[in-house]
Amino acid sequence: MIFIIDLVAERSVLRESLKGIIWTIFFNRLFGPVTPVTNEFMNVTYPLASNLPDLDSLIDEKINKFIHSLTESSNRGKIEVQFLSKSSNKKKTGWFSNSTYIDKEELKVWEVWRIDIEVLPLDQTNSNTQKSIRNFESNMGKVYDIIDKYKEHIPPITTLDSAPFPYKILIPDLNHTTDQATQTHEGEEGWGTYIKKILD
Repeated sequence: MIFIIDLVAERSVLRESLKGIIWTIFFNRLFGPVTPVTNEFMNVTYPLASNLPDLDSLIDEKINKFIHSLTESSNRGKIEVQFLSKSSNKKKTGWFSNSTYIDKEELKVWEVWRIDIEVLPLDQTNSNTQKSIRNFESNMGKVYDIIDKYKEHIPPITTLDSAPFPYKILIPDLNHTTDQATQTHEGEEGWGTYIKKILD
């Protein structure tokens, strides 16, 4: 499923606007044990997980990369958050077959959050700041509405990790290989991972 968020933010509040929306999306897709904390931005409170510093660093890294990609003539862009699930293709050999046992895991995207971003210039009248505040409040409400309404597409949770599903944060307009293909992040290692290692 693809969900679209239209973010309008003045440059001075762009970073925190993006962080609030992205963290709210992730917080509601972690499912495993987390240490919840809150942050307040423009009088709106949003959730974070203090026990996932790697995720927090990744979010900051991608936001910084997006902001640095902006130019005076380019005030629009996109950031995508993808959640993936693993599916195993297993093939057992016959008694008299020369073929080998195949256990290949494939990652399939089951949810995409596309944030379409319009960056407003700084102004002296405070008009763009007020517009940013209203947009941020509206988008936070939209994220929660989507999360409450759409649940049937979520794959079965088979691990006790904080983030049971691999995820990606992409900046499609940059077309960088590192953004498009190579950075798939697993959840923090939890008890489910340790139990699996013991059983193996």
